[in-house]
Amino acid sequence: MNGCTNEIKIEIKIMKILTYLALLSWLTASAAEAPVYETAGIGIALGVEGQNIVVKRILPDSPAAAQKDLHEGDRIMAVAQAKELPVRVQGRTLAQTVALIRGPKGTTVRLTIVPYGEDDSRARVISFTRDELKALAHWGDGVLLTNGVKAPNIEMNVLANGKSERLSDYASKIVVLKFWATWCGPCQAVMADFQSYAGKHPDWNGRVVLIAASVDDDKDVAIKRLQAKGWDQTHNVWVGTDAIKSCHINGVPTAYVINRKGKIVAADPVDLPGIVNHELLKTQDADTK
Repeated sequence: MNGCTNEIKIEIKIMKILTYLALLSWLTASAAEAPVYETAGIGIALGVEGQNIVVKRILPDSPAAAQKDLHEGDRIMAVAQAKELPVRVQGRTLAQTVALIRGPKGTTVRLTIVPYGEDDSRARVISFTRDELKALAHWGDGVLLTNGVKAPNIEMNVLANGKSERLSDYASKIVVLKFWATWCGPCQAVMADFQSYAGKHPDWNGRVVLIAASVDDDKDVAIKRLQAKGWDQTHNVWVGTDAIKSCHINGVPTAYVINRKGKIVAADPVDLPGIVNHELLKTQDADTK
């Protein structure tokens, strides 16, 4: 009997060891597959248009700006490290593409791009030498917060009066948090559309907070743009680097929808009003029970 008991104990120990080794192997593989972000790059801000990764902005004093072969609106088809084979980016996430482009200072990265307005037959390869970019320290890693995650309680500076507030100040309301900048071309149309939400959805009044968060370096620049455009139908704030990093923003425009419990329910949704209306219906059902 003791012999059988000892054998069972040995088998249990072996199973535990095998389970540990399997877990260790999985963790190692997961770590190897996870994007690694570097502080050196070529100085471009990316966005997604349909299935394409597109250049949204070229940072001044960067390798991309100095070379002048890349332009806003160009589509990135593939990325290659030095002399390695190119990796196609179509179907990849923005975060995965960013990870491919960033790398150690002084190393070479090659982009296969299609100029703005051209078809794929005009694709060409451009080589860049990565350099340290102070601007990268201002942004997050681009891996947007996922549904169900608690939204970070970021600090915001109200542009109308300079007062400081927190995202938690709007607990019990649905929050639409949209990041933008005056230098971002696509942001201008997005902001103009954002102003129309209150008028189009009067039932949102008192239940939904529309927050437009500027990421401009200079608050006054954002204030002047808001005044010039008459964009006063949103709650306009300015946020700093800590907030940008906490929300993992590495490009604008970017939007989150946050429910009454302070949790993310959508990141950059295609049908943002639809998401908000769905959340309102859920809260109505909860309130009537």
